[in-house]
Amino acid sequence: MANQLQSRSGVVSSDTILKGPMIEETYATLRCWNFDISKQENLSRIQSSNAIGARSTSWLEKVCKVFNRRFDPNGRDRALTELAQGGLAYEVWKPLMLWHMTRDEFLVKDFLIRVLFCVHTQIILQLAHNENSALPGC
Repeated sequence: MANQLQSRSGVVSSDTILKGPMIEETYATLRCWNFDISKQENLSRIQSSNAIGARSTSWLEKVCKVFNRRFDPNGRDRALTELAQGGLAYEVWKPLMLWHMTRDEFLVKDFLIRVLFCVHTQIILQLAHNENSALPGC
């Protein structure tokens, strides 16, 4: 499995849609990551032992392939890996992982910026408007 990590910020891929963000699988993979061996050795070890508890061999292969393309735990994603290994709560870690994905997953970045941020902003504005409307004299 060759290292496929490269800038994909402008590439639209169906992997994100078909396989999803694989948040739980990524967290499990990073928690058992060994910084003393190469990325390929880590992925081979994870795949041969099913260290992440994948539900099937084919799903485990897909997880390793997608992970290989998306993340660099010994490099630019080391902080994300150390947080997972250090016991950062999964619910706190999840948004950090999605942020890391935005560098190389165009659809995730586009969704977060164009859809989710806009909806979030509209909700905040609506809540502020409702609070101001409820105040005496408004």
